[in-house]
Amino acid sequence: MAKAKGSMKTAKTEGSNSVSVWEDDPGTGVLVSRPIPDLSRKPLAFGFPKPAPKPSVYPPGAADFRYWTAAEALRRGADFWSARVPLTKWQVGATLKVILDEGVDLNAYYDRTALNFFHGHSPTGTVYSGESPDVVCHEMGHAVLDSFKPELWDVGSQEVAAFHESFADISAILSAIQLPSLRTSILEDTCGRLYRNSRLSRLAEQLGAAIRARHPDTVDADCLRNAVNSFAYQDPSTLPNSAPAAHLSSEPHSFSRVFTGAFFESLGTALSAKAQNPAMPTEAELLSVASDLAGILITAIKASPVVPNWYAQVAANMVIAAGSVDARYPPIIKAIYVRRLILSLHSAASIAHVPPARAAVAAPTTAQEDLAETALPADDYGISGVLFVKTPSQSCHFVALSAAGDLSSVQPLGAATAAQMFVDDLFCRGRVDYGKVVLPEARLDHGHNLKSHRLVMAPGGARLDRLLFDCGCRCQ
Repeated sequence: MAKAKGSMKTAKTEGSNSVSVWEDDPGTGVLVSRPIPDLSRKPLAFGFPKPAPKPSVYPPGAADFRYWTAAEALRRGADFWSARVPLTKWQVGATLKVILDEGVDLNAYYDRTALNFFHGHSPTGTVYSGESPDVVCHEMGHAVLDSFKPELWDVGSQEVAAFHESFADISAILSAIQLPSLRTSILEDTCGRLYRNSRLSRLAEQLGAAIRARHPDTVDADCLRNAVNSFAYQDPSTLPNSAPAAHLSSEPHSFSRVFTGAFFESLGTALSAKAQNPAMPTEAELLSVASDLAGILITAIKASPVVPNWYAQVAANMVIAAGSVDARYPPIIKAIYVRRLILSLHSAASIAHVPPARAAVAAPTTAQEDLAETALPADDYGISGVLFVKTPSQSCHFVALSAAGDLSSVQPLGAATAAQMFVDDLFCRGRVDYGKVVLPEARLDHGHNLKSHRLVMAPGGARLDRLLFDCGCRCQ
């Protein structure tokens, strides 16, 4: 374990029969005593390495401490989401495997078979990605979203890929909020104004510091990614495929910050609106509002068709879903998502006029509609023939558009064009495993970058398949 910043603190013990774990991230150095987690609890059970260490209060840095920190965080996060998503199992089955240390890398990923974590070196010692509740609940977020919206897995879409990362970061934030000690601490640290830079908004401080030591401009200055940011929507097809962390790019982890920032700002503003004393919200009020916003987000995701302008669709459906939860929420969500340009002024104004029968919330056919597959010209990728890719091609129930910097509505790309832009980015960033499809002399050699996709031979050319979602640490 790398040395945590500042002095180590211990939060309030919650009772006997407990284990000692990190409250959020090792970088903050706050320990908390938590009930022993039941990893076999259904519907979202976990399979950890055997034998399990005896539950006890282990010192930070010990392998047994890392085991129980990951186990407690994952159980807490899975229990939170399973109460809001009607899941009977993971995408892979009844039990999701957890590999706590798969080797040397400053990374972690979900690959539809397991949650995979690693260890790597930093100036202050060895960093274990599976020791951070932020990181493990991020990867679990990918698994949760994949389990109830599996059509997002393989689709060729810059916005969908970025949203998967945003949901995973939101999962880490909402899972952390389930801890009473953290809620109290955050409200004290932010003087009741949740939308401020804090250890709740800062994701994976320790891992971010380790990466920053190698690549100073690839992550935020104080963490891996910060949910308090000023990023506004830009059409990802107009952005560079990579950029320093201070700027926006079409790379999924970079572009995810647009939606994450809007959600976290909505959470903070909704808390102030709903608190009996807006200047001093209580931890119970924060828990309640976080539950509301999580439910609104889940409803919107389930309702939204998979289309090129996915961000706008989800945002519009959040506004619709919020109306049935609390009348104070829709104006707040609209204002924030309009200011962030995720929703255009016209779309936000039009939502109120969407007939309930046409609203995606009431459209059960969305998840049943298959995604169309397109055959992209593949010469630029060194592929003989065409490249088959699933496209963001489901039918919209109503129009929702994002906005440009001049506040005009952004017309979405066609489904095939959106897929083409997505695939171009993958090859430019070295994220595709060529397998046996492309001759060595026709490949782009990016070294040992972790591959998120692979090429599979198919009649007439090749097919693009997703392998995994990782946490966005570009250190190999």
